[in-house]
Amino acid sequence: MKLWKKTVCLMLLTLLVCLGIVGGITLFITARRSISNNGETYGRQMQSAAMLLEQFWDEGKYNRMTEVGKKSYLNFQFRQCCGQGFALVKGDKVEENLTGYDIIDLSALDINHPARYYDYRIQKLSKKILMLQKTVVGKPEGYTLLSVRDVTGVYREIGRLAVWYFGVCTIIFIIAGTFIYRMMEKSMRAMEELQEVAEKQELLLGALSHEMKTPLTSIIGYSDSLLHVKLTGEQRIRALEHINREGRRMEALTGKMLQMMGMYQNDAVLIQQYSSGELIKRVEDLECERARERGIILMTCCEDFFMDMDIELMVSLLLNLIDNAMRASKEGDKVIVRAVCRDKVNVLEVEDFGRGIPENELMRVTEAFYMVDKSRSRREGGAGLGLALCRRIAELHGGEIEIKSQVGKGTTVTVRF
Repeated sequence: MKLWKKTVCLMLLTLLVCLGIVGGITLFITARRSISNNGETYGRQMQSAAMLLEQFWDEGKYNRMTEVGKKSYLNFQFRQCCGQGFALVKGDKVEENLTGYDIIDLSALDINHPARYYDYRIQKLSKKILMLQKTVVGKPEGYTLLSVRDVTGVYREIGRLAVWYFGVCTIIFIIAGTFIYRMMEKSMRAMEELQEVAEKQELLLGALSHEMKTPLTSIIGYSDSLLHVKLTGEQRIRALEHINREGRRMEALTGKMLQMMGMYQNDAVLIQQYSSGELIKRVEDLECERARERGIILMTCCEDFFMDMDIELMVSLLLNLIDNAMRASKEGDKVIVRAVCRDKVNVLEVEDFGRGIPENELMRVTEAFYMVDKSRSRREGGAGLGLALCRRIAELHGGEIEIKSQVGKGTTVTVRF
C-alpha cells in the first residue's frame, strides 16, 4: 500500500476509534440513565402499592377469619391496593399473581433497596424484556411485593438511538474520509509517483540483467561450440534447439519481469497444468552442465504430481535457488532438488550443504538487492535479486517460501503451494 494511503487509513482509523469511544460512552450513559429512570418510576409505584396495602390492612380482622376468609381478604386487599403488574410472595411461594407471567424461581432475584435507589433485575423472556423489583411489606407480615414490568419499548428506543447515532457517525466518517483522502491524494500523489517510477526502473533493470544471465550464458556457450568445434549434424541441431529455446525464454522472461513489477496486466502470466516431472527435467537439462563445470553433484528427487503453474516462471524460481545453492557450495558438494507432495501440499525444495546463512540474516535474504556476503556476491556476479524474485514468483502462484539454514552445514529453501 502506498505511503499516503497508509497515512489516510491511519487518520481514518483514529477518527473511527474516537467516534466509537465517544459514541459508546454516550450510548452507555444514555441507556443506563433511561433504564434507571424507569426503574425508579416503577420502584416508586411499588413502594406506593406497599404503603397502601399496609394502610388498609386490618391485622385483627384478618386473624379472626377462617382460612377461606383469610385467602379472600388477602386477595381483595392485594387487588385493591396493588393491581396489575404485581405479585405477592411469602417465602418461595407465590400467594397472589397479577403479573401475567408464571413465576417459577425467586432464588436468583436477590435485590436490595438503598434509600434513594430502586434496584432491579432485567430478564429476557422470549421477545420481551422484563424489569423485576421487589420490596418487603410490613403488613401482612412475612410477605414480599414483587413488581414485573415490560421494558421492551425502552430497549427498542435505545436500539433506535444506537442506529441513529451510527448513521450520524457514518456520515461524519464518509465526509471526513473523503476530504482527508482528496487532500492527501493531491499533495502526495505526484511525489510518490516519481519515487515509484524510479524504484520500478531500478528494480526492472536489475531483475532483467539477473534473469538474462543464465540464458545468455547458455546461448554464448552453444554458439561458441557451433563456431569453433566440429560437431555432428545431430549435435548441431541440439545446440541450435538449446539456443532457440533459451532465446524464447529470454523473450518470455522479459514480459514476465515487467508484469511482476506492476507494468503489465495479469495476462502476462500464463497458468497451465504441468507435471512436476516435466519441470524438474527442464531444470536438470539447464543446470547439469554448469554443475559439472563447478564440480557440484546435482541430484533430483521427484514425485509425479500435476500443478497449475507458469512453467517459465517456475523454471526461473528453481534456477535461482539452484544457482544460490551452487554459489554457497564448494567442489564435491551435493545440491538436491526435490519436487514432492507432503500432506496434500505441493512442495519444491532445494537443499545444499555449503556455507549456510547466519540466523540474523535469514529474515532479510528475500529483500531485493540484499546480499549476505556482498564482496563474494559481486565477485561471482550476483545482484541480490535471486531470492527476491523467487518470493515474487511464489506469491504469483499462491505459495510461500521458508528458509532454514545453519552456518557451515547448509541451507534448505522450501516453497509450498
